[in-house]
Amino acid sequence: MRTMKTLLAGLCLILLSGFTIVNAAGLKPGEQAPGFSLKSLGGEQIALKDLLAKGHVMLVFWETQCVYCYAHIKDFNALQKQYQKKGLTIAAINFLGEYESEVREYVTDNDVQYLVLADRLNNIDVAEAYKVIGSPTIVVIAPDGNILSYGHKIPDMAKWID
Repeated sequence: MRTMKTLLAGLCLILLSGFTIVNAAGLKPGEQAPGFSLKSLGGEQIALKDLLAKGHVMLVFWETQCVYCYAHIKDFNALQKQYQKKGLTIAAINFLGEYESEVREYVTDNDVQYLVLADRLNNIDVAEAYKVIGSPTIVVIAPDGNILSYGHKIPDMAKWID
């Protein structure tokens, strides 16, 4: 009984922290990244294969209520600026089905300077294909389509790009 209470208390803390657990399996480095085509906030269809043709891709699965996602906006902006000329594309995928107007307002209010894909229900399908484990889930993909990194921390991009 005590173990069950401890487990429930831990689960409540996780849920109250704003950290959303979706699937604990995740993808592994070395696996091929699932392909997709999603609409950007600008209305353009963006395919993963087209982004990979330019270089490395960092996918950031996020939600508007995630405090960790908000806290990393400046970090992602800086990474995009630092590595964009070397082919890095950071693409944020909102995965909770939030409406485009909500996503657009968040992006504007918080000065998000990287690509945002806001294809509401299709974003959810992509998150399922990537076995998203929470918010944020950060996936780095090599130009050949292989996953280099999968997790919650921003990886050191210098080991792959510099």
